[in-house]
Amino acid sequence: MVVTATRLPQPIDTVLADLRVIDADTIANAGPMTLTELLQTRGGVEISATGGPGQVSSIFLRGSNASHVVLLIDGVRVNSATAGTNAFENLPLAQIERIEILRGVGSSLYGADAIGGVIQVFTKQAGADRAEDSIGAGRWGTREASVGLGRKFGDTRLSLQAGWRESESFSATNENASFSFEPDRDGYRNSNLGLNLDHDWAEGQSLGLHVMGSRGATHFDAGPGSDDVNRQRLSSTALESRNRLSADWRSLLRLARGADHIRTDGAFPGFVDTDQDQATWQNDVNALGGQWAAGLDWRREKVSSDTAYTVSTRTFRAVFVGYTARFDAHLIEASARHDEDSQFGGHGTGKFAYGYRFAPQWRASASLGTAFKAPSFNDLYYPSAFGFSGNPDLKPERARSAELALRHDGGALQGGLVLFRSSVRDLIAVDPSFTTVINVNRARLRGATVDASFSEGIWTARGEFTHQQAEDADTGTRLVRRARQYGSASLSATTGAWRAGVEWVLSGERFGTAANTEASRMGGYGLVNLNASWFVTPSWSLSARLNNAADKRYELVQGYNTPGRNLFVSLAYAAL
Repeated sequence: MVVTATRLPQPIDTVLADLRVIDADTIANAGPMTLTELLQTRGGVEISATGGPGQVSSIFLRGSNASHVVLLIDGVRVNSATAGTNAFENLPLAQIERIEILRGVGSSLYGADAIGGVIQVFTKQAGADRAEDSIGAGRWGTREASVGLGRKFGDTRLSLQAGWRESESFSATNENASFSFEPDRDGYRNSNLGLNLDHDWAEGQSLGLHVMGSRGATHFDAGPGSDDVNRQRLSSTALESRNRLSADWRSLLRLARGADHIRTDGAFPGFVDTDQDQATWQNDVNALGGQWAAGLDWRREKVSSDTAYTVSTRTFRAVFVGYTARFDAHLIEASARHDEDSQFGGHGTGKFAYGYRFAPQWRASASLGTAFKAPSFNDLYYPSAFGFSGNPDLKPERARSAELALRHDGGALQGGLVLFRSSVRDLIAVDPSFTTVINVNRARLRGATVDASFSEGIWTARGEFTHQQAEDADTGTRLVRRARQYGSASLSATTGAWRAGVEWVLSGERFGTAANTEASRMGGYGLVNLNASWFVTPSWSLSARLNNAADKRYELVQGYNTPGRNLFVSLAYAAL
């Protein structure tokens, strides 16, 4: 069952959107991977990172910009309102139970910024009694530990999860990083805590408290002779009331806050805090042969910083409605939303998808949708510094998207083909004089993704490959750090108490600048990861993971290092 595609729970084999799920078993087997590396390996995304663990990382969905992705933690937005991006590098896998990746426009359900898609992270939920512990160690002095506990006391369910990770890592930069190169180790430390508490106070009526916090300290290079550290705190807090008002009507009321606070020490000290107060009232109703999701969203972004912004607060108010239905072999998904932005006025978005199941395990579908992105506070109001400043006259970016898909679900073999095409106008980009940002570019995003998975006996195999053209529609040049081809594959076997597998991650060449100069060309690469687990008892397991087994040298951002061959060994206990 998944919820991100339509905001309604539904079986994944009925979803018409391009959706990927990373389950708990895959996350537990990820070892020392960062969240971005896991999303690249199993989520069908492209990534960039300015060094090792904890360094600034980005996700690209279907060739769109990193700022075109909405990140939700249990339904709550947690992102920087100044940079307009998400701190994936400081989201610990120890807290995560499941991830859903919606690829394609999502503004008609989730509002501003969902041009490329939506990534929703679900933390470890309260449910049945459980206990789990793990410790692990690997190259570069990497050490991590986590503990988890779940208990049920009558009508009350509790989940607690805590984790810690530390790594001496390696130098984030190399000699190609110009003035910022410093050949030292740029270590990382993270501590995190999660709490989920649910209480059923009557039949069909429940109250829930969901809290996740992560603190990361990352050393980075800002130039020789200084010890530079980013200290970032991410948190998500939500109070929810879930109520079954009748057999066909369920209601959710959520009051929440998402926070992204960062302090920088070193050559360029400073702080930037983003707090987002949020409220959602959603009603799920069975009517007219299908399911409806309708409600209201409200969100206020507030920025505090030692940098003076002309405007530091803005609000979004929205009304939305979604409908999904199954009529024999016909499948329908539709959604519409109107957002009222305190800075830019009203924005209407919509999406319609139709599917036809022409055989028991086969379906074809087509969809059309629209999306928009509001400029960030840096885009609008960044004060003049080093000859560069924001532009308060910017307009929101707007996108249109179309998609065709063919899918096979059921049995040992599953897979599909998706053709997608999007256009983004009023794209925000740095002006030719490099003094401000302007609405000038039009982006053209088009491509195809094919995926397949197979499970039979002891063997499980999966693979996914995307060919795309992510281009500036005016010049024909490729968008920065976007490849023509990328993909991943895996093969694993489970027999008795043993499980072993191999993974491949592939990416074509990319360019580090919008001009696509030869000097900015980054070569393609292929990585091989190996993993094995031995279940010593039903509760105890010993695992080993060898990432980048061939010790491949590659680039994600020019001037920044990437991990070489690294081994990680862990011991875990889990009892239900």
